[in-house]
Amino acid sequence: MPQTGFTPIQLYRSSTSSNTPSASDLVDGELAINTADEKLFFKNSSGVVKEIASSGGSTGDVAGPASATDGAIVAFDGTTGKLEKSAPLTANNVVIGNGTGAPNFVAPGTSGNVLKSNGTTWTSAAEAAGIEAPTIVSGNTNATSGQFLVASAGSITITLPAGPSAGDFVVVKDGTGAAATTSFTVARNGSNIASSASDLVFDKNFAEITMTYIDATIGWSV
Repeated sequence: MPQTGFTPIQLYRSSTSSNTPSASDLVDGELAINTADEKLFFKNSSGVVKEIASSGGSTGDVAGPASATDGAIVAFDGTTGKLEKSAPLTANNVVIGNGTGAPNFVAPGTSGNVLKSNGTTWTSAAEAAGIEAPTIVSGNTNATSGQFLVASAGSITITLPAGPSAGDFVVVKDGTGAAATTSFTVARNGSNIASSASDLVFDKNFAEITMTYIDATIGWSV
């Protein structure tokens, strides 16, 4: 009810469901409202009546979620020229852009996974193995990728992994400072070491090297 002495300002309106104003009902820029449908219209400079808002969220140039707890996100639709709600957000998912299409979502996946690029998009993937805690070896040992091996004796052989893949690595260290006197061997196991088809003789006291597999030509880069 208006305050005494004031005249309420009312838009051109209809209380009949599904009624929409025609172009002849409005002048350019004039607003109209359907109180039954809770929709707002206006007439643009081209003489076209357009719906610009709706409490239901299904149509209009600004089409919001149906309720405050809907959980949907809003994106611009280049075809309709409207802001429209997209798929609801699933708890803990990451939103990934998809150009002109609807956004993609990446679920957390397995515990311990990280967000990882495959060169095209983002995925939930296991984290790449890092360097393990050092393992002290005093006898012949077959290494695996990602190991940190500390030799505590000379005259032993540490054998590199067979059939390695690019990016595989092994860290080797002389742990006693006696390698110059009693060396030990890092066996190539069929792959080159620094482009050479020869095993590596470890003869530097307290030296530590990281060997990373590059390709069939270089083999293990030192």
